[in-house]
Amino acid sequence: MENRQDAAWREAITCLPETRAAMLREIAMQDKIEELRLRCGEAPGVRTGGREQTLALPPVTADELRETVSRASRYSLHSCAESMKNGFLPLAGGHRLGLCGTAVTENGAVTGVRRISSLNLRVARQIETIDRILLPFAAENPLLSLLVLAPPGCGKTTLVREWVRLVSDAGHTVAVADERGEIAGLFEGVPQFRIGRHTDILEGCTKKQAALMLLKTMSPELLAMDEITSPEDIDAVALCAHCGTAVLATAHARDVSDLSRRPLYRRLLSLGVFERVMVISCKDGKRFYRMEKTEGLQC
Repeated sequence: MENRQDAAWREAITCLPETRAAMLREIAMQDKIEELRLRCGEAPGVRTGGREQTLALPPVTADELRETVSRASRYSLHSCAESMKNGFLPLAGGHRLGLCGTAVTENGAVTGVRRISSLNLRVARQIETIDRILLPFAAENPLLSLLVLAPPGCGKTTLVREWVRLVSDAGHTVAVADERGEIAGLFEGVPQFRIGRHTDILEGCTKKQAALMLLKTMSPELLAMDEITSPEDIDAVALCAHCGTAVLATAHARDVSDLSRRPLYRRLLSLGVFERVMVISCKDGKRFYRMEKTEGLQC
């Protein structure tokens, strides 16, 4: 199989020990890899097209995992304490290293992860080829409130990022509540992705906290956020609606019917904020996009 070199892949694996990175620079289909899974005692695995496959490489050691975390934090875990509370480390280029192991708790709250048992390196890419899919909708009404639905790993965040870029470059003021740093991928204050000329980003706090600050200080026409997973996230959506700001957000669901069966999302639908729902589905490694209206879905 052809070894197709990919810049994003090669950048992402620089956080790994050099011996392991050298092995991974030689594997095939690099441009298709979405995630690299490193589990102690097991061979590395890669996720492509929504499925994970094991690589024919030596098993990962505990020392490798520890060194990877040290390199990813630039040998200063203390400076990454806030992101580690949420189980990940941000990397240059917008990539992200997820952590698993033994949770460290203090007063009932998770403060970090130690005794690392596995890592998930998410490879971030700017995929502007979906412009041809999004442009007709964005041109029709760039400031509609849109909810993006898909199972994990189907490209919800990528779609949000490209929608933000299109709307922003069309001259609209956009704000991003980037709780986990995945939409813009700020690194030392610089977005690692092209997200538009008129976009402001606030990361490192909850969506509700970010929405309050952004609505008060940046006067966005559209406020974008990633996964809606808690009642507090729904409060952030409601704040935007009360201020007349359009909302762009995502949720884990296969389709609208799946969404409406879940109590949390029934409350979200009851707000009547979202005018359209974009459903992403994956089949045989390909993604399909479908836009639906939300009339009749409010609960």
